[in-house]
Amino acid sequence: PAPTPVEPEQARFRLFDAVTSFLKRAAADQPMLLVLDDLQWADEPSLLLLQFLARQIEDSRLMVVLTSREVEAAGNPAVSETLAQLSRLPAFRRHVLGGLEVKDVHRLFQAEAGHEADAGLVQSLHAHTGGNPFFLSEVIRLLVAQGATGEERGDTVGGELGLPQGVREVIGQRLRRLTEECNRALATASVVGREFDFRMLGIVMEDIPESGLLELVEEALAAHIVEEAAGQGERYQFTHALVQQTLLESLSASRKVRLHARIGEVLETMYGDDPGNRVAELAYHFSQAAPVLGPGKSVQYSILAGERALKYYAHEEAMDHFLRGLGAKGIDLDQSDPLPDGEAAELLFGLGKAQAAVIRGGAVRNLTRAFDFYAEAGDSAKAVEVARYPIIPGVGRIRVTGLISRALQLAPEDSLEAAHLLSRYGWAVGQELGDYEQAMSALNKALSIAQAQDDRELQMETLANASEVNFFCLRLNEVLENNAKILELGDGVTGLQAEAISSVNAALAGFVLGGQNRPQELLAACVAAAERISHRPLLAAALFINAAAAFVQGDMDAARKFTKRGLSSRSGIIQLLLTGAIVEYSTGNFEAGAEYVERLKATARNIRPGPSLEFATNGYGLPILAEISGSFSDLDEARAASEAVLSSSAATPFAAFLARAGLALNSLMVGDVAGADRQYQGLKQYQGQFMAWIGVDEMLGRICQAAGRHEQAVAHFESGLDFCHRNAYITQVPRICLPYAETLRVRNQSGDLERAQRLIEEGLAAARAVGMVPFETRLLEAQDRLASEKLPAPAYPQGLTQREVEVLRLVAAGRTDREIAEELIISVRTVTTHVGNILNKTGAANRAEAASFATRHGLD
Repeated sequence: PAPTPVEPEQARFRLFDAVTSFLKRAAADQPMLLVLDDLQWADEPSLLLLQFLARQIEDSRLMVVLTSREVEAAGNPAVSETLAQLSRLPAFRRHVLGGLEVKDVHRLFQAEAGHEADAGLVQSLHAHTGGNPFFLSEVIRLLVAQGATGEERGDTVGGELGLPQGVREVIGQRLRRLTEECNRALATASVVGREFDFRMLGIVMEDIPESGLLELVEEALAAHIVEEAAGQGERYQFTHALVQQTLLESLSASRKVRLHARIGEVLETMYGDDPGNRVAELAYHFSQAAPVLGPGKSVQYSILAGERALKYYAHEEAMDHFLRGLGAKGIDLDQSDPLPDGEAAELLFGLGKAQAAVIRGGAVRNLTRAFDFYAEAGDSAKAVEVARYPIIPGVGRIRVTGLISRALQLAPEDSLEAAHLLSRYGWAVGQELGDYEQAMSALNKALSIAQAQDDRELQMETLANASEVNFFCLRLNEVLENNAKILELGDGVTGLQAEAISSVNAALAGFVLGGQNRPQELLAACVAAAERISHRPLLAAALFINAAAAFVQGDMDAARKFTKRGLSSRSGIIQLLLTGAIVEYSTGNFEAGAEYVERLKATARNIRPGPSLEFATNGYGLPILAEISGSFSDLDEARAASEAVLSSSAATPFAAFLARAGLALNSLMVGDVAGADRQYQGLKQYQGQFMAWIGVDEMLGRICQAAGRHEQAVAHFESGLDFCHRNAYITQVPRICLPYAETLRVRNQSGDLERAQRLIEEGLAAARAVGMVPFETRLLEAQDRLASEKLPAPAYPQGLTQREVEVLRLVAAGRTDREIAEELIISVRTVTTHVGNILNKTGAANRAEAASFATRHGLD
């Protein structure tokens, strides 16, 4: 029936009530989500309905989601009032949405452009747009239209792109609501930067009185074009970078250049001779003003800003400053022409220092050009300073040996300058040429001079360099000794880089030796030390060690976390790529592992063949992965890499070990027993250690197993298993138990089959505990093979095994545990375990009673 006529206010109430009742009844049958988009455009009656509905739905299964643009909503009094009313309700929640994160910018780019973007472009897009989806879409569409979505635009999006028309129109609509004077003030402020200082803006715009400028800023604040910079006094910032850029584009090029010049001069006056952290602003403005002021001040402040950034380990920022200065002077980095003056040399020196800590490529070339200038100019002190800058030497690749050698000719003998160079030279010779004797001769001489001059920082630096040489020459105890000395010297001495280098090598040495000198402390300390100095290569190395340690201890999640973090620091670190592949392959995630493998191989292919760490890592890493996956397609590439390392006289012992291990494993997989056995002696000198993702004893045992030397194989496997037990290297237990059990099955002496069964059970338990699916499958297959063998009844009284009888005979002969271990070629800990089993089985209370039992049963 027709509704009874009522007055308008009551009629609206009935409408509101009807709508609310309808929605609540609909939500009673099934929970309902109601989305009201673009609240900022709602009319007042609709907003009143919303308020009514909101007060009625608290006990219903209805959720209402409202969306609005904050700036436009704030400009609509009715919307502001509605939001104020809603905020008083218990069920109301407000969520302010920020821009997209970097990972989502990457996804949006892929959706819009239809292909992947490189990391640099994504970062630049994110910084340029603040993650605003609308702005992002507009910028990406413009890039696509211009055909400029490749890596070459990654660092220039914000600087040269200009604004898409759609974005201009959106921002322009907001700016047109402001007065002409306000827009002029904002345009001037936009030249200052994303942030600007009120006092400085007032000096630049000297034609406007302070009270008038304050009114203009307040007008911009009310329109949400700018906002106060929290906790920074009278400083303001544009609410979005694209607002600033829109204003910038409203100015002519000539106007902008002159404003930059004026702003630079004002800043120079304000900050005086000590601009501090404002020096980067000065460098920027004077570089933009170079067309009218010339390059002088641009170069001056670029050098100061670059050096300040280096002081605080902001290497990437420093590179930008030095490159800007070099650009102002017209220096071509691709040329080797003599430099025109000291400023150019100083800029190249600074750039080389920054590059050395970030990307390395070009660092030595730029330092060498700076060195050449200073040497030619007769400034030996400056030339020596350039040459001794701590660039990490290449492994198997000559990088800095030549430069330092030339500098040694300029430094007075036995001087501190010579000591610094000798310290660097020793490190370089050891790493790049693999010459341990010459390296240690230089390092010892440097240390002697430093001690005579009581220069503790130089002593720390030299010991750190020695730790690098010692590690790559596999003198691991010396590495740990050097680290202890550095920590003693470090009390009250600023030697952060020396501590970081030494800490990374000590953690590596502890990992290889197992259980040495607080391994967990060393692992944590090396990451912290590298982080303190923002050194990406060292941090990547530290994260690799932690990832490897986490893996062998069975913490796969931590191993993945360290690996991904390390690769985000430096994407091409081959040891981290191998770690990621081994973690995924070992847990049966072959698809994920294959991605790491492709990156691993691509990295090595970009390196010239030789004794580098990249080639050595490929040489042993690919066979390990091939064995786990059962795919041998990469074995030829791995063999070529190992042979390239071993064919070089400059190969360090560490690189040579990796290559030998790779060749041995490669040969075992293709049935070349003689080829594997040729590597036995070269590997044997490192038994009792864990390297190359396979314990050395495991590798030696497998070579002996293949060659039919079962007694030697058993001794090596027992030693390797004992190492794993002592150090909780759980992921290596299935690796050793599998060939160890197979060796015992083939040998089949008394007690061997029982021991083999226990080994398989132990390996299965370890594999299952950490999810090593491929090894679990192989151990189950081995268990089936063993089950087909006839297990003989125990031949000795009280169920004693053959090995336990051997131990008991020696106990009866009065031998100590250590003497027994040496005779049977097993560990002391294993002997202790056997003695305990003997006492339990025979009921003996001590060794004397066990000896009496042996005599009574004719076992002595």
